[in-house]
Formats: sequence, C-alpha cells, structure tokens
Amino acid sequence: MFSARVHKIEEEEKKDVFAPVADLMVGVVFIFIIMVLALSLVMMEDAVPRSLYDQTTKELQRVTAQRDALEKRAAKLSDFVAFLKTQGVVPLLDRLAEADATRAEILKMLQKRLAARGVTVEADFRDGVLRLPTGNLFESGKADPTPYGRDVIRLLGAALADVAPCFLPGASARSGQIAACPPQSRGSVLNAVYIEGHTDSAPLRGGAGFRDNWDLSAARAIAAFRIARDSDPRVPNLRNAEGKSLLGVSGYADTRPVTVGLTEKERSDKAIMERDRRIEVRLIMAVNRDEVEKTLRELNKRLDSLDAVAK
Repeated sequence: MFSARVHKIEEEEKKDVFAPVADLMVGVVFIFIIMVLALSLVMMEDAVPRSLYDQTTKELQRVTAQRDALEKRAAKLSDFVAFLKTQGVVPLLDRLAEADATRAEILKMLQKRLAARGVTVEADFRDGVLRLPTGNLFESGKADPTPYGRDVIRLLGAALADVAPCFLPGASARSGQIAACPPQSRGSVLNAVYIEGHTDSAPLRGGAGFRDNWDLSAARAIAAFRIARDSDPRVPNLRNAEGKSLLGVSGYADTRPVTVGLTEKERSDKAIMERDRRIEVRLIMAVNRDEVEKTLRELNKRLDSLDAVAK
C-alpha cells in the first residue's frame, strides 16, 4: 500500500516538471513564426526597394503622358491630312488642272472656227498657244503682214470675239446670247490673250527701219493686234475679271524658235526661218483668287496649330 502511494506521488511530480517546458516550447514556436514573418518582410523590401518603386512609377507616368501627347498629335495630323484631301491643296491642284483643261477647250474652239473658214492653225495645248500658219505671213525684215496674213489675222479676231466671251466672268449670265458656249468652269476664267511676235534668226539689214529683231518682233505683234482689234467691234470690249483689256502684245525676237536644239547653220534653212517668222496667240488663265486666298489662309492656320502641338 505504501509502495503504491509513493509511485503516484512520483508521477504527479513528473507532471509538474514538464508543464513549464511545454509552455516554453509554445512560446518558442510563436517567436519563430514572428521571426519568419519579419524575415519575409525584410526579404520583400530587399527585392523591390522603395526608391525603385518610386522611379518606376514616375517613368510610367512619363510614358503615359507621352502616349497621350502622341495620340493628340496623331489626331491633329489626321485632321490636317483630311483637310488637304477635301478642302486644301488637293482641290487647289484640281482647280489648276481645271484651268489647263479650260484653256485647251478654248484652243480647240478657236482652232475649229478658223478651220471652218479655211485657216489651219497649230495648237500647243501644253503651253496654251495657238500658232498661226507660217509662210507668207510676213516678209523677211518687214512688220506689216502680207495680204494673206491680214486675212488670217482678221479671221483670228472674229474667232476671238465669238469664243472668248464664253470664258470671261459673267459668261453664265450671257449664255443665252453666246452660241455654242460650253458649261462655264467655276475654278478658272480667261485672264489675258497675248499676241506674240517672233522673227527668224537673220540679222536685220540696214534701212529696214528697226534697230534689231526685238523691234521687229514687237512691231509685228502690234500690227497683228491692231488688225485683230479692228476686225470685230466686240474685240475692244473684251475684259477680264479685273475689268482690264483682255488682249495684249509681246515680242521675243528670235529667242523662241519653233524648233529648239538646232545649230545656227540649221536655223538658217529657208523652211526653218519661215516657221520662226510667225505670230502666236498665248492664253493666260486665272483661278478664282478669293478661293485660293481662303484656302491658303486656312492652310497656314492649320500648320500653326500642328506646330503648336509639336512643341
């Protein structure tokens, strides 16, 4: 009996000894967990330092701002390109091309009317020139046309009186009075008609009454102008958009030969000299100045806007 009691006391003493140890182990484990968490936080801070985070954030903001600026510029540029296509340069170039087409139409009409009267003329559609028949138009060294030349120039004046009014400002209002007028172009009108005098390459001989071929070519142009002007009472009244006389004169001596690239010897050939001794009619077109100025003002405005965005 005594032995059993002693054994029981020993077991209770053992329990009292291990209780503090268990509590201590729980505390150690708790501390270990806290240390692991602390170490993890330290490791995370070492992996992404605060300074790097701030730098990355600023860089992201800068890139975002650049992207927004580029998108704004792209939108402006797209709008500018649309303007060029629909309202700006492209339509302006179309008007210039339309002026060339209108000039070609005038040349064809003049050519057709003269052909109906038995006069064959050469049309240069690229330069806008009507070349009267060469040969027997002028005698060498003389400014007055031959009788044949006078007849040709009179017919030219009558053809101009018929055709030119179709292509002058206000032609649409007079369309009922002008026979066979094509639809008037909105983009261009006839601005001037120059009667040009040309000579061959032969120098003037003494007693011709002119100092040189420049005087002779100008005199031929003036003589042709007066004959064309007096051929029809409508010719002196032809006016351009500015109210100025449509017809004018110019002389070029032998500086604009029909055939270029020839030597002096080749240019002295009789047939070549007859071709160079000629009268030409040059047509000058004018586009609508108000529309051109309006387009250019808007173009400059949009260019300034693009420049401001680029800065």
